[in-house]
Amino acid sequence: MSLLRQLLISVTVAMCIIFAGTLWLSLSGAQGYLNERLQVEASNTASSLALSLSQPGNQDPVTQELLLKALYDTGQYHSIILKNPAGETVHELVRGSDAGAVRAPGWLEVLFPLSVPTVAQAVSDGWKQIGEVVVTPESGYARQVLWNVAWKVLVLVVAAGLLWAVFAISLIRWLRRALQTEIAAQVNAIADMQATGAPAIASTGSRIKELAQVHNVIESVRERVRATADEQNRQIETLEVALHSDEVTGLANRRYFINELRRALRGSEGDEPAAGLRHGHVLIFRQRDLSSINAAHDRRETDNWLRQVCDSVREVLVEQADPSRPQPQLARLNGSDFVVLLAGYDGPDTTDLLEALRQKLDSLRIQTADNRLCRWCYALTDYGPNCDVGQVLARLDHGLMRAENAGHDEVEYMASSEYRSLGVAGNTGESAWKALILNALQEGRVHLNVEPSLYSNDDTPDRHEALLVMRDDKDGSSVSGYLFMPPAVRLGLSGACDLRAIKLGLEWLRGNSGTISLRVSLASLLLPGFLQDMEKVLSANEVQSSERERLVLEVDAHGFVAYPEELESFCGLAARLGVGVGVRRLAEQPAALLRLHKVRIRYLKLGGDLISGLMESPGAIQLIAAITESAIGQGVKIYAHDVPNAATAAMLREYGVLLPANETFPEEGDENEGEFVDN
Repeated sequence: MSLLRQLLISVTVAMCIIFAGTLWLSLSGAQGYLNERLQVEASNTASSLALSLSQPGNQDPVTQELLLKALYDTGQYHSIILKNPAGETVHELVRGSDAGAVRAPGWLEVLFPLSVPTVAQAVSDGWKQIGEVVVTPESGYARQVLWNVAWKVLVLVVAAGLLWAVFAISLIRWLRRALQTEIAAQVNAIADMQATGAPAIASTGSRIKELAQVHNVIESVRERVRATADEQNRQIETLEVALHSDEVTGLANRRYFINELRRALRGSEGDEPAAGLRHGHVLIFRQRDLSSINAAHDRRETDNWLRQVCDSVREVLVEQADPSRPQPQLARLNGSDFVVLLAGYDGPDTTDLLEALRQKLDSLRIQTADNRLCRWCYALTDYGPNCDVGQVLARLDHGLMRAENAGHDEVEYMASSEYRSLGVAGNTGESAWKALILNALQEGRVHLNVEPSLYSNDDTPDRHEALLVMRDDKDGSSVSGYLFMPPAVRLGLSGACDLRAIKLGLEWLRGNSGTISLRVSLASLLLPGFLQDMEKVLSANEVQSSERERLVLEVDAHGFVAYPEELESFCGLAARLGVGVGVRRLAEQPAALLRLHKVRIRYLKLGGDLISGLMESPGAIQLIAAITESAIGQGVKIYAHDVPNAATAAMLREYGVLLPANETFPEEGDENEGEFVDN
């Protein structure tokens, strides 16, 4: 029950008690007064009548009767009786029960009864008593007076009660308005200020004296709430920054980037231009040696270096950004992974930006614990309609695995159309890859896809190259080694896959003539016990030396730069067994030339930008001259691909480089500009 209602009820009860008490006292006073008047009137009447009857002239019975009747006829007496000295009634006048009846409620007679006195007075003749007169007054008139007093007081009480009720209702309404104005409105203003952060309008003061102290308290609370709200807003801003920012670099963190990517993908599904751009690219780059950097430098130096890297990347993004497109957004996904959202960028649009970014990161490399420069790996993917966050991140992760497997710093491009052909039952997690690869190895569903690979003027007879594929016997689909080898490297299964490839290569050699080249992952060569297992496979009793001589194991040139001792051990084992060694991607790792003279290899492969841009770069020409002079002098063949035109092909032939057979090269200017070549 509200305080106002309690106040109203309590005051109403008090007023009712007061009104009831006033009515009771009024009626009680009237009752006493009327009883006294009846007594006095009865006594006076009896005395006067007795005196009149005591006169000698009035002692005649007829005269006595006339006197009694005259007094009785006034209607003020209920009975008048004259008795003789013996107590016998001489004259008796008695009014009936209905006579003198008044309209008064019964409760009045019960609560306030009137006492009707009976007064007797002696009648004498001188000193001799001749009788007695008994007078009883009529109480009806007194009761009528008492009732008149009762209803008048009752009307007065009811009228006062109604006036009090009206006053009380008006008072309650006024109090409510006053409380609403003085208290509720100000408290609501404080609440609104806390909810919206808008400053509350200060009150000019209380118009009610009794609420002045309450007003002062509210003002004090308002100031405290304003100060608290300001502090909370500052804390909220700090928490929002901390929630969406990386603590070390200040970049947007994974949560913020995922939200931005999800918003971009939602925009790519909309029809309205304002909803977002319909396409774009996402670049991820990883510092592969962060743990080794932490081992070589203290935490403060590493953090400062990471901040320097992020600041430099920001500058590159600002300088290389296309003004007609949204600004690229840089974020840090975790300790070693950084990502750039390129909303609205096409593939060709990202070329200059990616190259500038790679050059900047390459210039910021620092030494690791094993005295090597740290390495970056890159992956790029596109997004568009019907893409989701999980698919984009899965493609980026797979691209990083491919880059780590290859060991180079080139950008691995994972097109959405290419990745959809993966077919891992909709699941691209490591557990799914592990189950898929292990099951394929156990069930014998890993095969070699052998293709002829002939080069002009090559004296190697019937040359072939093979690539691992994983086949599904149910639907006949297959997954290329380009796709499943990167996750196999991360899961530590690359060694098993490469040993399977060597066994399959030997089986192929038993039934076919010519040579076969197999790719061996650099990660497999670094696995403990891989070289011993490879030696067991190649030196088995059923393997003939002629078969080993026709087998060539191809490795990435990056291994001779990053892991020279391991590669020299591998090449030494291959030489002892009579197995050939080939080196691919030498153009991307020219520093490997410093190590190649220590090992026996059969061929080198050149391609990529070194070959495609040979005619425009004097430095590339000098590098080709150095490579060919060093390799041919040691009896090493040089194979080239990605030859753009006839002029480049002619120059390579002059240097003794072997080009793919049955391939025509367009004259300079005829090639399709802007066409991408898959290395």
